[in-house]
Amino acid sequence: MIYALGTIVAATLILAGSWLRERALRRRPALLAAIMDEADALEAELHACRARLREIPALVATLPPSAQLSARATLVAEPQVQAALRDLLSNRLWLKEHAATATLAELESARKALSTAKAALATQLERLADVRAELEAARSSQATRADAHP
Repeated sequence: MIYALGTIVAATLILAGSWLRERALRRRPALLAAIMDEADALEAELHACRARLREIPALVATLPPSAQLSARATLVAEPQVQAALRDLLSNRLWLKEHAATATLAELESARKALSTAKAALATQLERLADVRAELEAARSSQATRADAHP
């Protein structure tokens, strides 16, 4: 009786271990795909951010000097975007070299880091949109004043 019970417990443990291993093996490709999707989305947003930042100098050039100073402060973000793109590239290289051997926890951590970076960038893009709207309003206001006082 004890022998049969021990055999059942051992078989149950072996089946549970096999099931957990199989589950982890199926999770890895899905997690890697999610990481790559996050990285692609973040890269696209970083490029969009850089493009929007590069549009600001043309808007700033038409403003009076006092307004230019505050608007130029937004331009310091360009090096941060470049740094984020370099970090993303280094993360992609790490993933390429370690994807097969990284633990699921490490991969999950990488996915969460990308999500966090993407959320932070979304906040910055909102601020950039606000600055752009302010610059457009200032430019429009200046043009209206110039038309009113030829």
